[in-house]
This record gives sequence, C-alpha cells and structure tokens, in this order.
Amino acid sequence: MGGVKGEVLYYTTGVATVVVNFPEDRVVCQWCPYCRNEDSLRRWKCLLTGEYLVYPFQGRGNECPVEFPGGEESE
Repeated sequence: MGGVKGEVLYYTTGVATVVVNFPEDRVVCQWCPYCRNEDSLRRWKCLLTGEYLVYPFQGRGNECPVEFPGGEESE
C-alpha cells in the first residue's frame, strides 16, 4: 500500500437501518431519539444527517431519512 503515512486512499461505505419509534403518531423531530438540542448554540440538530432543525416541534427536517411503511402518519 503506497501513499503518504496517514493518508486515506479510499473509504468503504456501509448502510445502517435504525428503528425510530414516535409516540402516538407524533412524527416530528422533537420525539426522535436522534434529535438533540445543542445548548451552546440553542439549536436542534439531527444526529443522523447533521442538519440543523428550524422547526423540530412542528415537523421533520428536509434531510430526514426516516421512512414510514404504508405512508407517513401525522399528528
């Protein structure tokens, strides 16, 4: 393996499937275990996508990867 010491020559990509449970059809970021409030910035952030969430109490982020079999439930 050639290259400079510590140089990354390529990445191996994997895909993870996670289960996210929302209480009583309330499918907004607020209830997702991967949504965190960053106190120092006073912003909510998705830990799955890195997206900063403008309305975590009213909806889901634009980059939300969560899919709902049979269609999305709404509050």
